[in-house]
Amino acid sequence: MRLALLHRRLTAGTALAALLAFAAGAGFGSPTVVISAAALGLALVWRTSPEAGPRLETAAQVLVWLLFAWMAAALFFGGDALERAMVLLLFLLVSEALRPLQAHNDMRLYGLSFALLIASTAYRPGLAFGIGFVAYVVLATLALMVGHLRRQAEAFRIADVPIGRPFFTATAALSGVTVLMSAVVFIAFPRLPRNWSGPRLQSSEAVMVGFGEGVSLEEFGTRIAPNPQVVLRVEFPDGVPANPGALHWRGRSYDRFDGVRWSRTPGPMSVVPPRIYRERWGSGAMRQQIFGSPPGVSVLFGLHPILDIRPRSAIRPLVDGTGDFRFFGPDAPVYTVVSGAALPSAEALRAAPDEPPPGGRAYLQLPPLDRRVALLADSLTRGLTNRYDRVRAIESFFKREFRYTLDLPATRAQTSLEYFLFTRRAGHCEYFSSGMAVLLRSIGIPTRNVNGFLGGTWNAGGRYLAVTQNEAHSWVEVWFPEFGWVPFDPTPAGSREESIASEGGVGGAFWPGRFFFDGMQHRWNKWVVDYNLEKQIGVFQQVGDLFRRNQPTLRPGNLGALRGILPWIALGAALVLLLRLRPRGGRRKVSAEARIYLALRRAYARAGYADKNETPLAWIEALRGTRAPGAPAAERLVRSYLRARFAGESIGESGHDQMKHDLAEVRQALQTRRRAA
Repeated sequence: MRLALLHRRLTAGTALAALLAFAAGAGFGSPTVVISAAALGLALVWRTSPEAGPRLETAAQVLVWLLFAWMAAALFFGGDALERAMVLLLFLLVSEALRPLQAHNDMRLYGLSFALLIASTAYRPGLAFGIGFVAYVVLATLALMVGHLRRQAEAFRIADVPIGRPFFTATAALSGVTVLMSAVVFIAFPRLPRNWSGPRLQSSEAVMVGFGEGVSLEEFGTRIAPNPQVVLRVEFPDGVPANPGALHWRGRSYDRFDGVRWSRTPGPMSVVPPRIYRERWGSGAMRQQIFGSPPGVSVLFGLHPILDIRPRSAIRPLVDGTGDFRFFGPDAPVYTVVSGAALPSAEALRAAPDEPPPGGRAYLQLPPLDRRVALLADSLTRGLTNRYDRVRAIESFFKREFRYTLDLPATRAQTSLEYFLFTRRAGHCEYFSSGMAVLLRSIGIPTRNVNGFLGGTWNAGGRYLAVTQNEAHSWVEVWFPEFGWVPFDPTPAGSREESIASEGGVGGAFWPGRFFFDGMQHRWNKWVVDYNLEKQIGVFQQVGDLFRRNQPTLRPGNLGALRGILPWIALGAALVLLLRLRPRGGRRKVSAEARIYLALRRAYARAGYADKNETPLAWIEALRGTRAPGAPAAERLVRSYLRARFAGESIGESGHDQMKHDLAEVRQALQTRRRAA
């Protein structure tokens, strides 16, 4: 392959690596990223002809000025100037990569691709950023080396220089050392908190189903589409619960229902002191380490009841008047939740007194409804004397008599709660929670609607629970005096899981691959993106503990203390032995043309012509400048040497004989000059 073509492909590959790192934060679905990737891929296989180069250059200049004006308009008239600047940068990179091979624009390509790599760090870089960064380092090192060879070959008018596998292997090893040193600097350099989550180019990805800050029954005429995007990753520092797939990750609560949608009113204040949950619920506590949140949502999730939230990133938790947790801050949420480990017993809840919650009658509010709703609630709870049994009766009614489905009602008229209760008797979780809350309120039991996530899938490789948008769920919380808000879930669990799986949820195609990648992504976020001063100190402490554990304490007659370091001593000795026994190659054999060339340099040096270690062609130019004897013969000899040494041309025995003849002619000329002097 020609040097120029190889160099252009390496620079285009470097640009693609930088684009991969950029897309990790900007989004792979962005049209700008997709078009740029296609154009850079074209630059790998397609070469612009020299004749078309000037026309493309003119068109590119016109488009650059138009894009610059578009960016400037955002500064003066409003708009996302940063997004437009990134579009301009990507266009410049693509236009440079598509120029003819004869264009010496490698420095511009290096600069633009490096600028794109730097710009990608303004986003929250994912695992793809790490892959793109390593690829960029390797390809950029190769491109710089090949580019230097290309310029030297063109300067010495050498047609081409063969590049073998050893060159690429050595250069790749050099890149590996660079990446390793970067990792050492990353681990050891003092960490500062991340203060900016970065911008994001508009992505074409649409959220089909998932958590939203609201509960609504107004959708109709279609089917809920699955969305396997992982939004929460949960670790359990104290041990994995017996059934993590049944855990309810509570998010937001709602008190007001208008017949179609649930909302929050500023009136009710129903915060339950954590001591109530500690004293009246089951003993013990469960810790959860939670990473992430749904896109565009500032809600903190956890198992109910939440006793404490401890932020692990640059966020500030805030509890509102209903006991829900939100957060503020520039960083992605990483936090530890301490929750109660067990619900109150059925006997304790049956004995709870009948008192209203804080907030008065806000949790008994109802819109105008068909009178059949109240009659249904009365019929289901007739003869029951305590709040707990009434709640369980209504919950069992939904699980026994209704069916879960992802099919939405066919018409707007069929979205009403009454149609769900008395006609359709099938729906998604928002219908079940709304129906149970309305029936309980109809008989005077304070209830609120809650949404969040239900369960998740255990990632054995990453040791965490992956919660996707498919697990978005809605249930109810019922007020029990002296106990606070107690959760109940009327949605039939089995039919819900089967519906999600049949629609390509967790069990859908390609999920194992996505699941493995998510595990890698979680480790990347945990130990790279969210690597902070606290984790850095922890790493240094672990290294210190390792050395302290292995430090021997020698006492007379006691060799047991050496056991900790004996494996390290044995490993070091084995490495030294391998290095000592490694076969050593002899001196590299010098080719015939190289011996003749070196003899020529020595002959002129002995004759008094200073040798300043110039390159062969520069040395010949110096000889001609000093009118050295035998310069024409010396130039012929050097040309033959360059063809054989660098161009890979086989000059054969006749070529060697010609070089020897030229050397003899030079020696004769030098000897004649010395005699004349």
